[in-house]
Amino acid sequence: MSQRTLLVIDDQSSVCTSLAYFLELANYRVLTAESGAAGLALAEQESIDGALIDVHMPVMNGFDTCLRLQGQAQTRGRALRVWFMTGAFSGGFERRSADLGALGVMQKPFNHPAFLARLEEGFSSPLPPVPSDAPSATGGAVAHSAV
Repeated sequence: MSQRTLLVIDDQSSVCTSLAYFLELANYRVLTAESGAAGLALAEQESIDGALIDVHMPVMNGFDTCLRLQGQAQTRGRALRVWFMTGAFSGGFERRSADLGALGVMQKPFNHPAFLARLEEGFSSPLPPVPSDAPSATGGAVAHSAV
């Protein structure tokens, strides 16, 4: 199996750095971005297999970032697996995550063995449907969500 590429998007550089280190040890290729916009720009240039997106980020939250990434992937005819991350978990996040076609919400701080197991499970199972409100890579309205 070829090495999978994960895009980690979190406005805390320490989270990006520590996840990149940990995931690279687990044989993932890791790209990091400190904002939704920076993540979208990277995804335009690189082929990614999955994204780990922080829920709470300034300017563009994780849910809106997810919708735009899915739009880019659809335009390219690619599958994209998405997981959300948060240090301020709310029960509504799981529901919103499922509504967006994501594979779940991982709570910070991470339990590293469980974290890797969820990634592997997500890569080995069928993708959930992508929401119909995912904007295309050329733009389009994004469904805004309360965070």
